[in-house]
Amino acid sequence: MNMSNDKDGYLNFDEYIRQGEPAQRERAEAWRVAIGLQAVDGLKTSEYLQDTARRNIEGEITIDEARELVKQYYITKTTRTTALFTIKYLRMLGFSVNNDLFANHSWYFRNALVRANYRNVAKGIEYEPLFLIRFFRNLLLGEKNILKNRYMMINPPEEWRMQESKQISAQAQDKLRTSSGQVSLQVRDKFHTDNYDIINLVKTIGNNQLSVKEMMEELALKGRDNFIHLYLNPAIAEGFVCMRYPDKPRHPRQKYLLTVKGLALFNGQKN
Repeated sequence: MNMSNDKDGYLNFDEYIRQGEPAQRERAEAWRVAIGLQAVDGLKTSEYLQDTARRNIEGEITIDEARELVKQYYITKTTRTTALFTIKYLRMLGFSVNNDLFANHSWYFRNALVRANYRNVAKGIEYEPLFLIRFFRNLLLGEKNILKNRYMMINPPEEWRMQESKQISAQAQDKLRTSSGQVSLQVRDKFHTDNYDIINLVKTIGNNQLSVKEMMEELALKGRDNFIHLYLNPAIAEGFVCMRYPDKPRHPRQKYLLTVKGLALFNGQKN
């Protein structure tokens, strides 16, 4: 039976209930109640959910299979949304990132989010952000941490445990070795700059949000054009400083603050 949609865009369950076989009528009634409850709350069901309902009603898949399909669909969709907003946020902070790592390790990223936010005291499971940290160190610092889902298993067999000494691949270690054969600490990493004007501006802003006028006063500078050309624009271009209102550069209450990268440089200057 080919079921059409009703006037509200939902599957026409009444056709199955009136004309379907007993098993179809029972499944259609269950789905109508479930989807109807969402409508009461003002929620519009997706085409994917409705197609999954149709497949279950017509006997193509079991209710357990339907439940798993819907679960995986919304998990994937939620993970994609999280990745999208993460990328947009990091770019706003001045980091040059793209979707490659998220695309190539989407399932790892999803599971790492779960491990970082899931806790079950009764089963002795605590929050574990380590896997998410490895992911973002690869993304932001260019590290080569091995990203495998099996390492995130709770109480995995010994052969599935990740040995920390193997966290960075041999190829990556070769690139980091100094002339003495030791692994470099990479002090001059992506958070470093040789531009002393940027360093002075970062130290001036610190943990504050300052206007152009306030920054110039703190630096004892008078030429606005020179300040913007030599200090502010380079600091923004290199990702150390960002606007409070990036979508409105000429906002009357525009302020400037340090990005995550800028804060790392600022904290490094204090040590």
